[in-house]
Amino acid sequence: MSNDFSDAALQEADAAIKASQSYQASKGEKRLNALGNVITKASGSSVVSIAQGDAAAQAFTFVKDQVSNFVQHSKVLMKVLDEVGKAHPFIQVAVSLFKAGLTLELTRRENDDKVVALNLTMCDMMQTLTLLKQVVNAQQPGPDGLSIEDRLKQRLGSIIETIKRCAKVCDSYQKRPTAVKFFTSTKWQGKFTEVAQQFADHKTGIQFDLQIHASVGITTANVTLTAMSTSFTELNENVSKLMEVVFERMRSPEERDLSALVSKEAGGLDAVLKNDKLLEEVLAKQKTGAGAGKDKDEKGTKNARRAMPGQSPDAVLTVTDLRKEINKDVEQVLADNKFFDQKFEAMKMQVDEVKVEIKHESDRVIDTILSGPHERIVDRDLYCVWKEMGWKGSVKAKHLVMALRDHFAEGSHAALAAIRVIAQEKKDGVDPASAAQAIEEIADIANRTDPHAAPEDEWALQYITVLRIQPLIEALDDDVSSFVTIAEVNAFTAARPQKWSLPHWIAYWTFGFEMTVQWYFRRIRKAIADIVGATIDALPANRKIIADFISSWQVRWVEDFLSGLRDVEQWDDTDWEFDSMFLKFKDYIVENELKIDRSLQGVKYVIDEANTLKIVAGDGRPEKYIMPLVLLLLKRSLYIVQQAQTTTLHLKELSIIQGSLHVVTCAIEDRVKTLKAVNKLQNLDNQEQMKKFFYGLYSFTLEEAVYSDYWTRDPESDANMVGDDVPMDTPAATSDEDPPTGDLPLFYAPDTEDIDRVAEPTFDDATSPHPTAAHSLVGHWSGSYDYEGQEGDGLVSFTVSSHDDAGAIVGSGTDALGPFTVHGTLNDDRLTFIKEYLLLQDGQLIIWRYEGLVAPGLDEIKGKWGPPDADWKLVVEEDEPIGAGEVESVDGPARQTEGEDSVTGSDAGMPEIRVDELAEDSGEADDQDYDEEEDSDDGASDTGTADTGITTGFMHGTFFLKRRPVEYLLSCPSNEEFAENRPRALWKLALNATLRVVQSKSLSWGLISARRKQRLRYIELLKHRQESWGSYDVQEAQEWAQLIKEIHPNDLHLWRCIALYQMRRDIEHDGISCDACGDYPMTPTRFLCIDCSQDEVDQTIDLCIDCFTANKHATRDEKVHHPAHNMLQFRTVYWRVYRHPTYVAARMALSYAEGQLQLSKARSAVQTTTEGPDPFGLACGVCKSSISAPPYWCCLTCDERTVICYACNERTEHRKEWLFLRRSNATQGEGGHDWSHTLVSAPGPEVITTDTDQEKALTVEKRIARMEAKLDARLATLVKGNWPRLARIDAGAET
Repeated sequence: MSNDFSDAALQEADAAIKASQSYQASKGEKRLNALGNVITKASGSSVVSIAQGDAAAQAFTFVKDQVSNFVQHSKVLMKVLDEVGKAHPFIQVAVSLFKAGLTLELTRRENDDKVVALNLTMCDMMQTLTLLKQVVNAQQPGPDGLSIEDRLKQRLGSIIETIKRCAKVCDSYQKRPTAVKFFTSTKWQGKFTEVAQQFADHKTGIQFDLQIHASVGITTANVTLTAMSTSFTELNENVSKLMEVVFERMRSPEERDLSALVSKEAGGLDAVLKNDKLLEEVLAKQKTGAGAGKDKDEKGTKNARRAMPGQSPDAVLTVTDLRKEINKDVEQVLADNKFFDQKFEAMKMQVDEVKVEIKHESDRVIDTILSGPHERIVDRDLYCVWKEMGWKGSVKAKHLVMALRDHFAEGSHAALAAIRVIAQEKKDGVDPASAAQAIEEIADIANRTDPHAAPEDEWALQYITVLRIQPLIEALDDDVSSFVTIAEVNAFTAARPQKWSLPHWIAYWTFGFEMTVQWYFRRIRKAIADIVGATIDALPANRKIIADFISSWQVRWVEDFLSGLRDVEQWDDTDWEFDSMFLKFKDYIVENELKIDRSLQGVKYVIDEANTLKIVAGDGRPEKYIMPLVLLLLKRSLYIVQQAQTTTLHLKELSIIQGSLHVVTCAIEDRVKTLKAVNKLQNLDNQEQMKKFFYGLYSFTLEEAVYSDYWTRDPESDANMVGDDVPMDTPAATSDEDPPTGDLPLFYAPDTEDIDRVAEPTFDDATSPHPTAAHSLVGHWSGSYDYEGQEGDGLVSFTVSSHDDAGAIVGSGTDALGPFTVHGTLNDDRLTFIKEYLLLQDGQLIIWRYEGLVAPGLDEIKGKWGPPDADWKLVVEEDEPIGAGEVESVDGPARQTEGEDSVTGSDAGMPEIRVDELAEDSGEADDQDYDEEEDSDDGASDTGTADTGITTGFMHGTFFLKRRPVEYLLSCPSNEEFAENRPRALWKLALNATLRVVQSKSLSWGLISARRKQRLRYIELLKHRQESWGSYDVQEAQEWAQLIKEIHPNDLHLWRCIALYQMRRDIEHDGISCDACGDYPMTPTRFLCIDCSQDEVDQTIDLCIDCFTANKHATRDEKVHHPAHNMLQFRTVYWRVYRHPTYVAARMALSYAEGQLQLSKARSAVQTTTEGPDPFGLACGVCKSSISAPPYWCCLTCDERTVICYACNERTEHRKEWLFLRRSNATQGEGGHDWSHTLVSAPGPEVITTDTDQEKALTVEKRIARMEAKLDARLATLVKGNWPRLARIDAGAET
């Protein structure tokens, strides 16, 4: 670039230089220059480019050094840009966004070095803007008539977009599991390079704008710019090389381990991706999320893998999921990160709201170079205490708290004593000089105290005592180091409400904070009780969604967390609405809660990472925000459950709350681990310290909860223990999409059940003629598709309705996933078409791309299919057309066809077809002919069948089509039959087709029974496939492959909808396994033993329906379950926190029923005749039959005392009516007994077994001990009976 300027420009520049030399910098500009010097020293030169140099390796060396100092340098840069922004406000928007993006990375729990390297390129670009500090007047026109402000304003728009994109790229990349990052590193390297190159281009543009602007001090500015930009060409070239080296050398330890694993395999990466066993090993090596609690179910069973973003936190990352994520394009990953924009905007707002408030205390200016460290303390009281005690940079937390107590106590006493002296001296007429001295002492005391202190704050002094110092120590000592620094003191006082005095603020932490915790405890319990009540009226379609949320480990963690709170009963009688002490703090508490609520709404309740948690809750220790945050998340859950009473929820609706709770629990667990480390370092008993810290709430965050009074509180009491009078924040709507109320809409659009969208069935007429026009594909087609290495979903039937001269085809059809349309193009013998389903699958639009070869007779098509947005193409190994002879399908015997009249055959003459993966930057175009609109952000790229647990993943599937109606494939004999006797097989084909036509026009019980059996088995296998997370039993897989060949596509779709309908209603007791047979998960009925589970939180004895019916024994540790024990029956998921009150209700119900039976027997004994039914007797609430003795069930849910006979309960279990309901239980009848009610058993005499039967249930150790005791007793008896004889024998032996 030329540096020559016109004479007029040089004269103008000379005048500007002279003006700048005579200019006196203001105080703000001096501060800016000082900060600039700091960042210059931090960078090592005036301005250092990370891509500067002759080779990328040199730049990488600089980046490597800067990564370790990223936090320090970036904070300095943000301060400098703040000062530049004050001088030149037009760059403030870019600075704010830069700070927001950088703060997201600074507050992240763990940072990938590659992400840090990308952020350094952003810092490098923004650092160029610091040269604006040399610009005196940014609005002064330059040589071309444009001012530097005008030029940069034109450029800032694209800079802002690049900053946003960089932040989103970093956030999305950080959320990828390690295995996905490793296998997609090439894709992400390209995206990082693209963003880094944009920053380099922006930097070049900024330098150009500054260099041609003559109003800058040219002598200084040009030297600096020359140092910055050695060669723009080298910079642009080195960015790509730099990122290549960064991705190679900055791998995490986990990525290096995966690289070593891949390098051992012949075939490298491709071989690993095709090997399920190796991928399982890769997933096993993947680093799991932090926290012990989330890896355990209710009984302590370990779960390992981390879920993908967007999945439920309890989901397990499978090989299928891994392949699917690897196959995703980076742009699709960015599009899937839907909640990032809200998080980024919330962070920007938070950055903009941060204002540094400096309190000027009279004429005293706080400066670090004055007499002592205390000069840096802002608060006057703390300043005086620190100065009087002579402390340096830090002090023991206990010493500071005790000094504060003495300071306030002594100050009050000294002021009173001085006032008494003045009053006495005035009365006695003593020397006025003494009175003046006393007045000065009082004034000195007054100057030392907080100006906000008022007489009415004297109440606070009584709470600054030795007995209450622990919570104040916790408030001051944020890092639990036992020492309080000046920074911590200033942070403590800066958080004080504006109108509160320091004593008021201290009293809040010594007494008011405990009130706050107890108040939130009761409000959280109320929210849980309200969720319990709202769940009863939820639509059956939402039953499983709510049950999965209630049984999730995140909700169990909340229950355990709350169980540690001590002294709960002492606060039960507090009137939270009118308590005078609580009202002194309530305004601040409510204001803080509303602030968190606004932040939660800003991020749409999605807390996906630690940096988002900081946006929502702010800085500081978790104790400050955990209680209101948990409450607000549960209240959001309550809102969703209430909506579930009228709306069919999306399957992932409540998983958003689970994910947010997950991040919160991780933060708490990290805090507890820090506390444990400090306790160990100080040789303190951790268990005792946890009981003291934060009022005991951390006692069971990492430990197993123990039984206490917390578990005995019932939901009715919780619902009424406190009134929730806190108004929800109602921010003004900022757009048409923003709600005007405090409750945001649901995360996902209301769902519609698949069975409600079933289209009218269509059947191909097997006898209808097929067009035979030359080069036309119009007609009926049928076939199948499979997933690479696995069976597909069944047969496919569709009709091509149009095929024009240009080769374009249009058609429609149906398969197991529902109706679909096809449109594509036939070029010679190569067909490419798009298959788009009309019904959403799991809320997503499904689109697949098919590419295949058409046989010369235009009656067969064979090829591959895959996602429309992935880079793959169909490759034919041999340049040979598909023969008109016999062709074998890829999908099994039932779909194998032949040419004119054969169904079987070999692959003779068939070219081999495979799929090639195109490189990311190959630039090759696919031979596809479809609108780009189909590949938009409507979810089309998420191909596959999410509901069956199978997705396209990294591999592609195959397909086979034949110009025949689907009835043809359904009637085909097997290959073996054709090979054995071809004429017989053809006759069988004709007979089968005729039989199907006849059966379709008549009904018989045999046909209906066979179809019912087939339907039930299909539904059962489909459920197993959904629950197996992609790994199937071999025998079941074979049965599935055979079954789907025998079912018409219309039936497949209908039966699949029925299966999905039932799966939304079927309850799984997650984390519960049968203690007799080990069956897991338990569904739908759970039997829990009261006798064996009393005083237990998690270690309960549970049986499945089969083991309960078989009266099996069970053991757990030292407990032995006997069939004679009373059992609770649950057909709904029950909150653990309310399980023990159910035990009490069960005992009362059993006692009542037994009493009624005794009264009935006594009445029968004194009466000789019966006059109608016995009013004291028991009768089944369903069949109304009389019950005179056990066994029977007592209902704990019915308003009236109700008993149910065993026969009626077994009948309900067999019918499984809960799988077919469309309305909530409350609307089914008029409040009578139904299947969902909780029952307790009164077992009959047939299960009261003998001692011999009880012996079988004893543990091996107890049985051995009992045998040893019997042998010892027998031996003692023998010795005692034979002792005289033995004595005589001994005496004879001696003689």
